[in-house]
Amino acid sequence: MFDTQEIKQAIVGWLNNNPTAFQAALLSDKIFISKYAQRISKVNGAYGNVISLMGHVVQAYYSKTFTPFTDVRFKAKKMDTFRQKVDFQIDPADILGTIYADKFDEGKNPKDKAITKEMVQMVLAKIIDDCDWLSVNGVYDANKVGITPPEFGFSMDGLNEVLANIVAASQPYFIPGSAVTANNILTEMTAFEKNLPSMAKPKVKYIFTSQEDVEEYQEAYDDAYGLRPSFDQNGATKTRFGKREIVGIPGLTKGTIFATIDKNFLELVDVVENPAKITDIQVENRIVKLLGEFSLAYDFAIDQYLYVHTADGGKNLGLNDSTMNKLFYPNESKIS
Repeated sequence: MFDTQEIKQAIVGWLNNNPTAFQAALLSDKIFISKYAQRISKVNGAYGNVISLMGHVVQAYYSKTFTPFTDVRFKAKKMDTFRQKVDFQIDPADILGTIYADKFDEGKNPKDKAITKEMVQMVLAKIIDDCDWLSVNGVYDANKVGITPPEFGFSMDGLNEVLANIVAASQPYFIPGSAVTANNILTEMTAFEKNLPSMAKPKVKYIFTSQEDVEEYQEAYDDAYGLRPSFDQNGATKTRFGKREIVGIPGLTKGTIFATIDKNFLELVDVVENPAKITDIQVENRIVKLLGEFSLAYDFAIDQYLYVHTADGGKNLGLNDSTMNKLFYPNESKIS
């Protein structure tokens, strides 16, 4: 029979010797979209972003009077992180008769027991797996908080929901087109790239879509030109003109195409003031419990620098607001 307290001591010992393991796992690039996000730490629950917008400032020198331009604006956006918790329990009786029974390593120091490392690494791996799914598919629902039994998927907004909310508020730069299908994906992707704002094109490194759409793009390119789209040494799919990488995001809604300027897509985490960690290990009725917490969110710093393909016939190219178009894209001839 396993000693529950000894299992607890084993886990505590391992965590004491690996105090940043949970944080390191959370901040690793194993969450797919983290690889393309600018990490903002020490958020402490909320992050406020302010952008100053200026029109023109240069004018002819030969004037005796001070004549400044007056079109200066400031726009702010508040972004919140979603506080998450980890509740995990294990009944030592469940280990009996499994391969893990041989990993209890009787006589070894608790922190050196194979079962200790196995249990903690399994929990950390599952945290990353859950966060990877939530980062794209999650939909925050306050009514689901604290219910018993808990329901997975409602603890934070994922990328699909973030995009939907920005589109609903008519804040992004819309690039009109047709609904994306396997038959027109090549045409729509090419048109999307060509219609990116000219001043923003040098700052757009990636175009994002679903995994399925990337595969259909590759197939359509092959059918149209008799060869695969260009690849880099890592096998990344590239666009025809700008040679931007087309990234297929697992779980992203099929038919979605979007892009943004470099460092505008943010990953918000609390690292310094609220580091992710296993906060407590408890034993109750021979059940070992692990408790942890962390904060996480994904968002765009400036919605107007998000470029979204739309099949909505009521949307025009640009921000669909003449004042905002002049502020953000004063030299863009294609928009009004």
